[in-house]
Amino acid sequence: MRELEVEDHAPGQSGATDAESLARRAATRDEAAWARIFDDHFRDIYAFVRSRLRDPTAAEDLASQVFEVAFSRAETFDYRGLPIQAWLIGIARNLVRDHIKRAIRRGPEEELVETVMPATTGDVAGVELRTDLAAAMRTLTDDQQTVIALRFLLDKPVSETARLMDRSEDAVKTLQRRALAALHRALSAAGYTTAGGGGGG
Repeated sequence: MRELEVEDHAPGQSGATDAESLARRAATRDEAAWARIFDDHFRDIYAFVRSRLRDPTAAEDLASQVFEVAFSRAETFDYRGLPIQAWLIGIARNLVRDHIKRAIRRGPEEELVETVMPATTGDVAGVELRTDLAAAMRTLTDDQQTVIALRFLLDKPVSETARLMDRSEDAVKTLQRRALAALHRALSAAGYTTAGGGGGG
């Protein structure tokens, strides 16, 4: 990543946007700026991580680690109109991926499901559903999993999802359609009845 590049603005000019100003301060590891970033984005980052991990404590720890990593790399954030949350989500994706890889190396499928799938119900049917949903989610690409989390967990509109993923809106819609179609196929093969594999914008 390139270093943060934000031009100075003389007094009286239109000035930097609030996002630019925050990015400028964050790049210098300004504590107040990072406190605001944490307050503004921790909930969404936690929800994003929690969508991939079953253990809420592990999800909270990993979400906190996202901000620790971001702070340690503050000077590398390249602000060019891309939201700070997009950078944080990118870090979260990498940390979650590493966490899941470690879970896979640790042991059997049952442990992996317990590690990476949020609980829904405590009965046998719920356990089976989590197992099958975990398997279905693993058929998706990383980008497809991200678009599912942003669109349906965090309830982000297509336009914001596109900004956060640094993609066009059409690309996000295509990712979403393909992700839902893949989930539909995987769950249908596992014996579930789904509404369909589409999903527009």
